[in-house]
Amino acid sequence: MENILIDEAKQFDEKINIIKTQFFSALDDFKKYYVYYNKNPEVNEFQNYYTNSKSQLQSMSRDLFLTTNNINKYIENLDKNMASIGVKLEDEKKLNQELMKKLSNLENTQNGSEILIDNSKDTYNKQYYYNWEMFIGVIIISKILINLFKPLPMQVIKI
Repeated sequence: MENILIDEAKQFDEKINIIKTQFFSALDDFKKYYVYYNKNPEVNEFQNYYTNSKSQLQSMSRDLFLTTNNINKYIENLDKNMASIGVKLEDEKKLNQELMKKLSNLENTQNGSEILIDNSKDTYNKQYYYNWEMFIGVIIISKILINLFKPLPMQVIKI
């Protein structure tokens, strides 16, 4: 797109420079033949030169007008394209903001899930140790109860 703009600008610049370089010599010719024609209107050669230089100036004026008109049209088209791109850019900015919010929520969810996983690991470990404590406690209490309710051996009394 940038190269197209540069090429168009160069073409317009070349057209204007061509007209600019030709204009001053054509204007000098016009001035000279205008004076000659008005001093000697009966001389056909001066009339032809005057008419040719006048038509040459008119042609340059027309070319300059068309070039200026083309430049203005091109600027209007660029303005429309820039407005369209501006609207698209605004839409993309809004979409980017929405996606950034979703990304933030996803990151928060991931952080939250990591915290939940850590919490569940802690809860699991606590329950695991509690189960072992209970198992060991049951074994100890069982041994104590067995020892308490064990019948006493009878002592043999010797007489």
